[in-house]
Amino acid sequence: MTRKTTDSRCEEGSSRTDFVGMLHGAGLLLAGCAAAVLLFSVAGCSATDADEPSIASTAEVLEENASEKSVEYASFEEVAAAFDASALNLEYSKRDMDASFDESSATKITLSGDSASVSGSGAAAEGSTVTISTAGTYIVSGNLTDGSITVTTSENDKVQIVLNGVKIACSSGPAIDVQSADKCFITLAEGTQNSLSDGSVFTSEDANACIYATCDLTINGSGSLDVSGNYRHGVFSKDDLVVYGGSINVSAVEDGLNGKDSVKIGAGDISIDSGADGVKSSKSTNPEKGFVYVSGGSLSIDAEDDGIQAKTHLCIAGGSIEIDAADDALHSDLEGTLNGGSTSVRSGDDAFHCEMKLEVNDGSFVAETCSEGYEAEQVVVNGGDTNICALDDAMNASAADLSDDSESSDEDTSTSTPSGESGANAAQPDGSIGAPGASSANADSNEQQQNTAPQGAGQQDSATPPELPSDDGAQGGQAGEAPSDLGQAPDVQGRMERGGQAPGGQGGAPGASDSNCLIQINGGKVVLDSQGDGVDSNGNVEINGGTLLVNGPSSDGDGAFDYDGEATISGGTVLMAGAVGMAQSFTSGTQAFALVQASGSAGSVIEATDADGNVIATLTATRAFGCVLVSGAGVSDGDTITVSVDGAATMATASTTGTSGIATGGLGGMGGGPSTGNRPEGQGGPA
Repeated sequence: MTRKTTDSRCEEGSSRTDFVGMLHGAGLLLAGCAAAVLLFSVAGCSATDADEPSIASTAEVLEENASEKSVEYASFEEVAAAFDASALNLEYSKRDMDASFDESSATKITLSGDSASVSGSGAAAEGSTVTISTAGTYIVSGNLTDGSITVTTSENDKVQIVLNGVKIACSSGPAIDVQSADKCFITLAEGTQNSLSDGSVFTSEDANACIYATCDLTINGSGSLDVSGNYRHGVFSKDDLVVYGGSINVSAVEDGLNGKDSVKIGAGDISIDSGADGVKSSKSTNPEKGFVYVSGGSLSIDAEDDGIQAKTHLCIAGGSIEIDAADDALHSDLEGTLNGGSTSVRSGDDAFHCEMKLEVNDGSFVAETCSEGYEAEQVVVNGGDTNICALDDAMNASAADLSDDSESSDEDTSTSTPSGESGANAAQPDGSIGAPGASSANADSNEQQQNTAPQGAGQQDSATPPELPSDDGAQGGQAGEAPSDLGQAPDVQGRMERGGQAPGGQGGAPGASDSNCLIQINGGKVVLDSQGDGVDSNGNVEINGGTLLVNGPSSDGDGAFDYDGEATISGGTVLMAGAVGMAQSFTSGTQAFALVQASGSAGSVIEATDADGNVIATLTATRAFGCVLVSGAGVSDGDTITVSVDGAATMATASTTGTSGIATGGLGGMGGGPSTGNRPEGQGGPA
């Protein structure tokens, strides 16, 4: 992997006008002032790190501490109201990225079994415990059978510990215990192999990890490090945790890497095997903390809970990430962003779950298997390459849950239950955030149908498909040049190895449409394979660009396309195949669309063309289907669209209004069941 030396901020323009204004006007004013102070102090620190990397001034430290205290809030709902992704410090200092050290002036620490020796100033050895008491660089080598390195400097001091071929085991506490400092750098010397382990019982009630720090902690360098967290966590910082280099293997009873204030990963080859979360940041009282940022390196996670969990924001901007998680692969209690990199996940629950907003701008994201794929109150896709195989809904917009969950203590475990899928404080279709208390009755509820399409479509490969309701059976589509490299979703069968929910579970409450919920696709390529709903919004759907290909469910209790409010299309290419029983089309659009009765089985090739024979889109079905929804650029209202399934053609008339008589709505949620309710106005034919 090419090491990055500069990093851009996670570009995200989420608007919070309504939510912030209606929740805490006075608190916001305070937060804005505090944010300004914090940004000033961060800039000052960056300059200091670049020019004077040794010791931060007392004024800088006091300014940092004061700014952090000034933005503390009593509840997480207040944090959510004040949150602004652009205020997060996503930069790496020069010292984070520079792993060099001056050997000639450094203090040397030699470990020898049950004792140690010190050559130089600033550190002392007593038995198997080495204590570092002043700022400086310390080069450590040798083995310690049952002991530790402890840092007890002033809160203004920076300490660099160079691991130069070290093996430390400690049966009763951390192998490295940073009790006080301004910042500690653990540098892995080039060409060295190092290992640290702790015991299963600690004598101290404060420490909780094999590498434990009460201050900012950075791991850098090019050597290797094995960390065994037998008590709880592998690496833990009460402040910010940065990884910028090295080959690091972490195994932990609970979290692999835990930075309470933040975790930033910019370089390195990192492997984590954790009994709880792989990577976690949990700060819940400060809107500028509690985030995880990955901008480079290689990260492999096998987690028994979430792969990566952030309290406020989870941003993937680069690097290569592989996650196998029993719960969510990626989770944020507020917002998440995909800005680049290559991410591949297997999850027992959601692939990427954010309570408030998930924005996809760039990069590659593959969910090989999951219960649900993308899930948030607002799911916005502007670019990138998304491929999701889901045992339930592949893309889901459901109400956020911002119920107050006070910040966990340092000793709190990482095995908390994921946030629910109902609640308040949500995103408006225009991108703004709604007022608190604006929640849906159920996290996954859809309008029920009065006149459902005949049952049984796509349930057997050999079945004759039922007829769609009267009218021409079509609602439009538009043609144009065939998009290049459309791809197809991988097979989902047999991929779920642990955790998660099977499709076809309980649906939501009937008739509960939440206008705060939105799925919006503006660009990129999205390929979905779902055994539940393909695209499922408890509110609205907007398709403005990009390519959307969906292999939907065969069961009539779910649909390739499912929403409770309105669904509009103004651009892009759409081809969705699924069952008839819950079939929905768009309500309207400036781009024409067609819902076509066309059936096939797994392996069937679906091709949609315009009146001139130009291919709109193609899709290879992964399971049986009974209808196809098509739209593409270039087809006018009233034009003809042809859908061919294995060469058998069905023609339909394009439209910009939902007048086909296709019954809409139904029970969403975890697959949903049979439906009996009403159609949204303007979407169906006669009642």
